[in-house]
Amino acid sequence: MSTKAPARVDESSLLDWGAKIGAAARRERVRSAQIENLIASLDSVEGREALLATAAFALRQAQRLGSGQGMARFVAQAMLDVYEKGGGKEEARKVLGFAKWVYEAISGDFKGKPEQLTLIELLKQIAGR
Repeated sequence: MSTKAPARVDESSLLDWGAKIGAAARRERVRSAQIENLIASLDSVEGREALLATAAFALRQAQRLGSGQGMARFVAQAMLDVYEKGGGKEEARKVLGFAKWVYEAISGDFKGKPEQLTLIELLKQIAGR
């Protein structure tokens, strides 16, 4: 029986997810505390399953608060992507931590489309190139 090794999570993918999440959060005017709550939710469950719990928490919070649905979808997609590629809490923390940085770097009137965003595209927009 041969077992296929899980794909490795590359850093650029983590950064791109962070860019999407942070930009969506800014566009939807999510409070920064909500991103901090997502980071903290990683500690609610042991092991890699914490990524799945964080995805569910993000979706629940968006529904409960009535805002941030796009951000929550990106969080869920990112957590599933990292989980399916064999990543764990460390990679998830990188995604969400970077999302917080992006959120703080973008001005309040961000009008871009987060679903098409990569880190490089975002940096070009912020730097005016």
